[in-house]
Amino acid sequence: MSEASEAKANQLINKFVISLTEGKILGYVTDINVEVEGDQFYFILKMREVENLGKGQSMFSSEKKLKIKPSDIVNVGPDVIILGNGKVPPLREIERLNQVAEEYNTLVRELEEKDKMIEKLKAENYSLTKQVDELQRELRKFQVMKDDFEHLKEQLVRQEGQLDMAKEYIRLLEGLRHDIDKIKEDVDRLLQNQLEEVVRSIINEELNARGLKKTSFI
Repeated sequence: MSEASEAKANQLINKFVISLTEGKILGYVTDINVEVEGDQFYFILKMREVENLGKGQSMFSSEKKLKIKPSDIVNVGPDVIILGNGKVPPLREIERLNQVAEEYNTLVRELEEKDKMIEKLKAENYSLTKQVDELQRELRKFQVMKDDFEHLKEQLVRQEGQLDMAKEYIRLLEGLRHDIDKIKEDVDRLLQNQLEEVVRSIINEELNARGLKKTSFI
């Protein structure tokens, strides 16, 4: 037996042996031997079986031997040897699995929080979508009002242009009326002068016919 195997074997003496696969105490190691078969060596544990442990009293019964492979040992503590019979991973792997489980639980909690946040954001998004739809309806309403205003503005511009044309026509008519009044005055004056000339001519002719002096009109 190598020195390393002998040192490891000595660490297994005077300790309780616990089986994780069976879930019980198998016994108390009083001695140990190493057996080699081919390229594999085994520990032969000489143990006293324990009965009534945990019921207020304990006692050792008859001795027995247990043959194990080094790979069956999960852990060796100051008081116990934990066996897994090759089916239970080493404690460091169990601790790693516990760590992974805790990380998984943490991730699950984070995902739950994120799901709550997503639901909250969905509700906010739904509310914002409704507000956007309402604003879009208001925008379309304002666009219609703008189009109506532009149309009304065009009509007012046209009416204003027509009004300007009407004002210009009225000014033109007023100018024509002034010209007509002047022409009328000239015609009246001309008619008056001609009438006076005709009357004077008739009177003069009458006076001449009677042998009277001609009359001049002042």
